[in-house]
Amino acid sequence: MVTHTFRAMGSQILIGLEAPDAIARPALVALQESFATWETILSRFRPDSELSHLNHTEREWLALSPTLAEVLALAVRAAETTGGLVTPLVLEALERAGYDRDFAAVTAEEGSTATLPAQPVADWRCIGVDLARSSISRPPGMRLDLGGVAKGWAADRALGLIAHHGPALVDVGGDIAISGPRRDGTAWPIGVQDPRGGAQPLALLVIASGGVATSGCDYRRWRQGTAERHHIIDPRTGMPAETDLLSVTVVAARVADAEIATKAALILGSDAGLAWLNARPWLAGLLVRADGAVLRTPTLEPFLWNDGGT
Repeated sequence: MVTHTFRAMGSQILIGLEAPDAIARPALVALQESFATWETILSRFRPDSELSHLNHTEREWLALSPTLAEVLALAVRAAETTGGLVTPLVLEALERAGYDRDFAAVTAEEGSTATLPAQPVADWRCIGVDLARSSISRPPGMRLDLGGVAKGWAADRALGLIAHHGPALVDVGGDIAISGPRRDGTAWPIGVQDPRGGAQPLALLVIASGGVATSGCDYRRWRQGTAERHHIIDPRTGMPAETDLLSVTVVAARVADAEIATKAALILGSDAGLAWLNARPWLAGLLVRADGAVLRTPTLEPFLWNDGGT
């Protein structure tokens, strides 16, 4: 297998492709260029990105590139399928919490205030995306963030660009897309990191195809005055989610769906989050509580190495 690693979209990217080197190398380099292009469209931290241009445009209707229209449509679908728990309208809440610049810069210095008033985010139904016309409508001045869906979308899209060359895996900061079984017919082993800091994987999954995503409150954390913050915003309060979960891992047919589900379950907390996942049998989940308890949906069993995975 030929592998290629690089950084893009604020994440470490790993791509693996089972194809002859002469085919794989050019394909992986081209894919790195695609990620660079997507970053110029989707990043809220780049002042020259298309998303930043959208966020600074007062017009109610605005024409978009097909890529931005597609990702925004996915963000609206995420809000619809989660009842607004995963929404692109959390940008102002993230900035109020101190996440107003690249994460490395956030952790390098403390914010100026430690007290935030609860302020629910706006209703996602005020956004309209017309994919046929590649355009968006929203109240003038309303700004958007795509952090809830962009990595999953990129992993799925990247996989679609190289899977015709051979069995492939795309890992975008822990959001992993898998095209199908490896050439020898085996599934891909995917370790789930222990958010409690253990050296060994919390679980080993075996995935033949589909997507795996993990979201957690354990990594992107910073201090704002005397308060500790994290990047998972609960839209119902506009605050970093008060949850008893450290992390959620979900297996789904597509990474984008897995990523959306992890965030919804994390915000809901262990009891409601597990119930939410169990009500959707096309999803398989593993949840880690802050007290160390590990919960999982029955649908995860076929993917566990120690429970019959091959």
